[in-house]
Amino acid sequence: MRIERFVVGPLLTNCYLLEADGEAAVIDPGDLSPELATSLLKAKPRYILLTHGHFDHAGAAEEVRRRFGGELLYHEAEREVFLAFGRSPPEADGYLADGQVIRLGNECLTVKHLPGHSPGSVVFLWERGKVAFCGDLLFAGSVGRWDLPGGSFVELQESLRKFASSLGPEWKIYPGHGEPTDLGTEKSHNPFLRELP
Repeated sequence: MRIERFVVGPLLTNCYLLEADGEAAVIDPGDLSPELATSLLKAKPRYILLTHGHFDHAGAAEEVRRRFGGELLYHEAEREVFLAFGRSPPEADGYLADGQVIRLGNECLTVKHLPGHSPGSVVFLWERGKVAFCGDLLFAGSVGRWDLPGGSFVELQESLRKFASSLGPEWKIYPGHGEPTDLGTEKSHNPFLRELP
């Protein structure tokens, strides 16, 4: 699977374009940069996938669907996040569920519901490539904040524990902000993983 990263919007959010066997998905289109728009014209996404509903990850989702097509999918619990920030939840073409498998050509993404940053936060796992698209669950050296509406530090810790214990150190972490890392590095150096109770 080909993975292309675009840094979009005022909060420098990572948006990922995935392509496999002629099918494409875009993860977290928080904004629509000219570079992303050019790539989407060629890719014609089948899916628009949101790790969560904060504006910097979801802000351009409806525009991407309108201009380029694709099914918009997010976890139903994120509806309350859109509402908490005074926005109407975008009309979903379907809601994501823990354990759901999304097929992209001959590749698969597995959905993991890992709340804490927000109630409907999810991670997309590409098992064959050992890549996790984490949204704001985990960053290089840090984690997503938990003090926004619907956030919970207790839930975030539990989600981090589940995530870190279920994957090997070789897994690549593609976060919602900042540079990619790997789980082994984060287990060794990230204080939020090292200090889990």
